[in-house]
Amino acid sequence: MLVIAIGGNTSSRTALKLRDYLTEYFSREPSMLIIPTATSDPANFSEIQSFWAKIFKDVCILPLHKKVNSFLSEEELHNKLQNYDFVFFSGGDQKRIIQLIRGHGIHRFLLEKNSSSLFAVGGTSAGAAALGDLCILSGSPARFESIKITSGLGLLKGYVVDQHFKERKRFGRLIYVVLKWKINGVGIDEDTAAIFRSDGELLKILGSGFAWFFEYDKDGRLGLCYKKEAEGEV
Repeated sequence: MLVIAIGGNTSSRTALKLRDYLTEYFSREPSMLIIPTATSDPANFSEIQSFWAKIFKDVCILPLHKKVNSFLSEEELHNKLQNYDFVFFSGGDQKRIIQLIRGHGIHRFLLEKNSSSLFAVGGTSAGAAALGDLCILSGSPARFESIKITSGLGLLKGYVVDQHFKERKRFGRLIYVVLKWKINGVGIDEDTAAIFRSDGELLKILGSGFAWFFEYDKDGRLGLCYKKEAEGEV
């Protein structure tokens, strides 16, 4: 399974590169199911779908949101999810994803897909933050005591993900989390996608920014490298 973490504010150019990468991976253009749980207002659903419908031919929104009465049984959810190749969490507030998705039917389905070679899950902004073993819910880079952490969806093994990374100056925040919780971290700039296998192996960087990797070793040391599209390690 591929896991795709995007730092937010995706351009059409980067989205098209992602489509092309996934088309090569699947040997056809994949179908995309968007889960907009993180957004503050269901009125945003159409805008989210409209952007991605310009990129992929087959795009559907699954209206799972606390403000929308869209009950589906576990069997109905499972059947719907089976029809799509690429499940994608849009941005907003990661707390909403954790509250409505973690531990429920969609989450179990995605965890079962971990061993599948031809499946992809991803997210942008808050959607990316929820993908790792840990999830940063909130917190200022200037006030470490304000940082709130919870268990993530566990789809990207061994990582905690931060987003809008360079733009919101989140270096200190992620370093603090990596050292305190003894976990590897990746910070992803806006308009940048980091593509992994679910076991944490990095496959590709796409977009205009960097992915910043903070590696915690068993001796408590912190390693840093940063990578950009079509470039090796710096």
